[in-house]
Amino acid sequence: MNRYNTFLTVFIISILALVVFLYFYFHAIFSIVVQAHQHIEPDPFEIAGTIFSPEILISGLILAISSLAYRVLGIVYVAKNKTVSDGEKALWIIGFIIMGFITGIVFLVMAKGRKFVD
Repeated sequence: MNRYNTFLTVFIISILALVVFLYFYFHAIFSIVVQAHQHIEPDPFEIAGTIFSPEILISGLILAISSLAYRVLGIVYVAKNKTVSDGEKALWIIGFIIMGFITGIVFLVMAKGRKFVD
C-alpha cells in the first residue's frame, strides 16, 4: 500500500468515526432532552451513563487516534518531500496542526499532482 492510499484510508476511517460519534452523541443528548420534556426526573448517574456510553467512548477513541494518525502522516509526508520549499513545508505543517480536516482534504486533492506521496 503506497503512502497516498495509507493517508486516504486513515482519513476515511476518521470521517466514519466522526459520523458514528456524532450519531451516538446526538442520540444521547436527544434522549436526555426528551426525558426532561416529559418531566421525568433524570438520575444524574443515568445521564452520565448515557453521555459516556461505550458507543460514544469507543467511536471517540477511534476518532481521536485516526485523526492524530492522518495529521502525523501528512506532516511526515510533507516534511520528507524534497521538492517542497521550506516555507511551504512550514505552512503545510501549521495547517495540519491547526486545521487538520480541511488541510487533509486539500492534501488529498493536491498530493498526487504535487508529488507529496508515492
